[in-house]
Amino acid sequence: MIALILGAGVGTAAAAPPPPSSNSQDTGRLLLTKEVVGSNVVNPGDIVTYKTTVRKHNDDQVRLSIAHLRDMPPAGFELIRSSVKVTYTTWTDKHNIAYNSDGGVTATCKDRCTFLVGGFDLENNETLTLEASYRVPANAQFGDYDSGAFAEVRVWDDAGSNPFGVWVRVEDPTVNTTTTLDAPAAAKTGEPATLTATLDPSNADGRVQFKDGGADIGSPVDVVGGVATLSHTFDTVGAHEITANFLADSGFYDSTSAPATVDVTADTSTALQVPATALVGEDVTATASITPDTATGRVQFKVDGENYGQPVAVVDGAASLTRSFPEALSHSITAEFAGTGGYLNSVSSPAEITVNDPDWGTTTTVVEPVTAVTGTPVNLSATVLPIPSGGDVRFLVDGVEVGTAPVGTADGVAVLPHTFEVAGTANVVAEFTGTAGFEPSASAGFTVTVTDPEPARTETRTLLEVSGKTAVGQQVTFTATVDPGTADGTVEFRSGTTVLGTAEVVDGVATLTHSFDVVGTHAVTASFVGGPDFADSVSGPTVLTVGEDSGPGPLGSLEGLFG
Repeated sequence: MIALILGAGVGTAAAAPPPPSSNSQDTGRLLLTKEVVGSNVVNPGDIVTYKTTVRKHNDDQVRLSIAHLRDMPPAGFELIRSSVKVTYTTWTDKHNIAYNSDGGVTATCKDRCTFLVGGFDLENNETLTLEASYRVPANAQFGDYDSGAFAEVRVWDDAGSNPFGVWVRVEDPTVNTTTTLDAPAAAKTGEPATLTATLDPSNADGRVQFKDGGADIGSPVDVVGGVATLSHTFDTVGAHEITANFLADSGFYDSTSAPATVDVTADTSTALQVPATALVGEDVTATASITPDTATGRVQFKVDGENYGQPVAVVDGAASLTRSFPEALSHSITAEFAGTGGYLNSVSSPAEITVNDPDWGTTTTVVEPVTAVTGTPVNLSATVLPIPSGGDVRFLVDGVEVGTAPVGTADGVAVLPHTFEVAGTANVVAEFTGTAGFEPSASAGFTVTVTDPEPARTETRTLLEVSGKTAVGQQVTFTATVDPGTADGTVEFRSGTTVLGTAEVVDGVATLTHSFDVVGTHAVTASFVGGPDFADSVSGPTVLTVGEDSGPGPLGSLEGLFG
């Protein structure tokens, strides 16, 4: 039986020294030697040659007759018959060859090589050699194979055995490879990362398929000089387990690297939306928008650098917080995103919000005139309560805007000169446009009865002048001049709708002194009420700014525009 010892795995035989490639047996008179010609480490399909030699080496004057010399190969090895060579001393033609059932070969003497009993006759130091070559099966298992040798000696003891201890090692011709992966420990989405696979041995031919988990990254990359490199851009965050699979060409085994974990992160940006203004006690919603909208994490809203509420989870790229402010102040709000799952933190730019007290509701009322004469100027007057800090009133007559007048900050009255052109009833509406802290409002309709003038009365014109110091507690003088100077009648002086006093017209002039006790703007008018032969007329408003007693205030327009 031929011994076979299998290797433990691919490449393991190369790690141990080859087994013995020759052996000898000495019977005292005869030395039997078998050896492998050349290397005894072969691959499937290779040819291995055995050389078996018998030598008479004991000088005892005894001649030995070798009946036959037999070579026994490992099982399955295929004899190449043309390779068989027998050498008897110096002759190469005194033999017969027999092919054995075990695949081996036996040499016997053909003629003229023995003296009595037949066989090869050997004297001192004469040799008989049998060489035979065999092809290793293509499907041979990898491992160590023993072989046999036998010499039958007539009369004396035979030599040899099976196995004989002459080995060949059948190795896998395919070379084991080792793949080492070099990948960055961290990467960012959208930025290229370099993956490098290094092959050992460096002459290994093939390609490398890089993988992310079980998914291929691109196409296989050719190995050049033992190295394959791929530039890859990750598009998802988190831990990515990367491997490099070597796809070997003929002569090399595939191999796979140990996995390398790449922690992929993504930059984020946070945008904050907050209304520019709000009212005390009013719900205000701050919304943080995170880019990319796949980012996961929480947003901490901050007001003036302090946490405002608890962190809010991001859903579909947004997080919102609704709160109210207890007092009128300005605030700076920011949103701080704390990412999870590979998304990096980001902070919004500050957003400013001004919180105001709620506006006062207002009421606007038209107060005059009750009557008017076509072609004769009158004053449209309206009050706004509570008295606002500013603003204007739009006057509409029968739905058509006819002008705008400022609201007095001392009395809340707005006065607009107007001349009706058509007799009948007119509907007057006053609309307060609102100002900071005060809401807009509109009056109900106010009916003015408009008549044509009496034909016999002479038209008049009234002008108003103001002199003196316009300060609280200081007297000012109102002078109304009526044209023509022959007109008789009285002049009624008013501040807004408040009558300040009445004076007789003498030589076309009426005078009144008055002191104001409220700081602010006042619209002063002079209304002439004519005698039987003279028509009424009214001056335009003169706006006085009354201040504290620190100097004269501006007088505004000093004369009416209508007579």
